[in-house]
Amino acid sequence: MKVAALLLLMSTVLCVQLESGVPILLKEIRALKSDNSDFKNLLDLELSQGAKLDEVVLLIGDLLTQQKQDQLQDDLDYAHRITTINLDIEYLQIILGSLQREKVAKNQQWEEVTQLIAQLNGVLDNLRTQLEILNGKEEEVRNIRAQEAASYQHRTENNNKVLEALNNILPKLSSAVFNAQGALIEIDRDQMVESIRKELGYNNPIAVLIAMTAKFDVPTVKRIIEKLEYIRQSVIEGQQVEDEREVAAIQAFQTTIQQLAELREKFQKDFQVVSTQLQKANNTRILLEKRLAVLAKDLTNTNLILEQTKEYRDQYEASYQQRKGKRINEIKTVQAAYDLVDKYAKKK
Repeated sequence: MKVAALLLLMSTVLCVQLESGVPILLKEIRALKSDNSDFKNLLDLELSQGAKLDEVVLLIGDLLTQQKQDQLQDDLDYAHRITTINLDIEYLQIILGSLQREKVAKNQQWEEVTQLIAQLNGVLDNLRTQLEILNGKEEEVRNIRAQEAASYQHRTENNNKVLEALNNILPKLSSAVFNAQGALIEIDRDQMVESIRKELGYNNPIAVLIAMTAKFDVPTVKRIIEKLEYIRQSVIEGQQVEDEREVAAIQAFQTTIQQLAELREKFQKDFQVVSTQLQKANNTRILLEKRLAVLAKDLTNTNLILEQTKEYRDQYEASYQQRKGKRINEIKTVQAAYDLVDKYAKKK
């Protein structure tokens, strides 16, 4: 401000006689309405002490020009600064909107991947159950096969014992009862029965059958031999059936085991695939949760910076308007003083 310069210049003209019209000018200056009492008092003092009106006009004019230039520069600075601040606010609002949209999208993705994880866990639980059932079924099949094999082995051993006994007793029975001409040999019945029972065992059904025979004539012995031959053939045929059934059972068992193995391999592959998918989904959810945490911080910080920037803009706007209002009042006062002094300077 040029007030200090004005004061310096006017202070050099002390104790000078007042020019014509100055007293009236002083009254008008003192009557000016202004909050800038320092300027009025200074102007009053200098005029009262005899400062030249032409010089005062020049000084007031310089002061007026400077104030207008200061206001213009302040307006330009304000326009530039407020534009920059508003651009910062717009940019922050764009960033905030982008963060909010990303947060909504990430939350949606988190919900979807969480549902997927629940579904995959359900699939894994089902596969575990299927594998347990499969393992139980295989154990059951193997146990049944073992029981069937043991039963077959037991029946085969019994049949072999019967066949061995029959193969042993039939030739002996024929040679012991008939001679070369086919005639019945007179032998002691009890002796023969005892011999047979020793050979076959006392509880052997064949020995019991022979022991229950009342007489040993040719027809009776023939019937016994025929029955024994029939029994032997039945055992042979029965064993053949047993063998065929055992082969079929083994084949069915092997087919079943193969099918179970294929199912197990499929379930295990499915389990591995689903486990990999579950691990991937869990990793995705972890990354989403980390990103959501970062977004929450970014949103908080961005909101804070935005509010601070708006507050700064409001404060800057208020400060500018306060300066502008004060300077405009000063310019009005200086302009009014300039007009008065210039008017009286032109009258002298």
